[in-house]
Amino acid sequence: MQLFIVTDVKLYREGLAQALERADRFRVAGTASCISHLDADMQDCGKAVLVFDVALAYGDTKLEAVLTANPHVRAVAIGVAESAPEILAWAEVGASGYVTRDGSVADLVDTIDAVARDEFTCPPQITAALMHRVATLATGQRLVRQPQARLSPRELEILYLVEDGLSNQEIAHRLFITLATVKNHVHNILDKLNVRTRTEAAAWARHQQIRDTEDT
Repeated sequence: MQLFIVTDVKLYREGLAQALERADRFRVAGTASCISHLDADMQDCGKAVLVFDVALAYGDTKLEAVLTANPHVRAVAIGVAESAPEILAWAEVGASGYVTRDGSVADLVDTIDAVARDEFTCPPQITAALMHRVATLATGQRLVRQPQARLSPRELEILYLVEDGLSNQEIAHRLFITLATVKNHVHNILDKLNVRTRTEAAAWARHQQIRDTEDT
């Protein structure tokens, strides 16, 4: 199984590569401080697993883009806090496995093996929260019926929080993502809804919810 490792700490990067190559079934095909440096290598490889450090700035948006462009690549997020919100956030951008901050190399090896078999892995205590989140998103898809409002699940979640009156900084804190990522999502939401302000986006969301209620 080919592996790619992304973390901006060189010592961490080299240590992980050495530790994982000791497992005879893995070959580290590339390491980098930024995921974009591995784009060409991942496009040319066969099935592979990307080991991704969640401490990287803007990591969620870049990971989502890479996994969308390379459906043969699976991702394992490392350094994740053992909390439902953070793990759910990484699940939404495509990560298939997780190793928490207290995880060992053995835990990482086991997780990579599972992900390589196309098995989704997460701490048992997170499973119930994950299933609840999936159900919530499925219900929320009623908001994206209009062609001009093809919002992603993450954009839909942020729209709800905008409607609730949260600032960009508060949304970033709530969802465990960077402020820049929130601003980017808000910009996309305004563009897709063809509105100019957050207030107009919140009003659209409220109006759409009313219409859904009237339709039922």
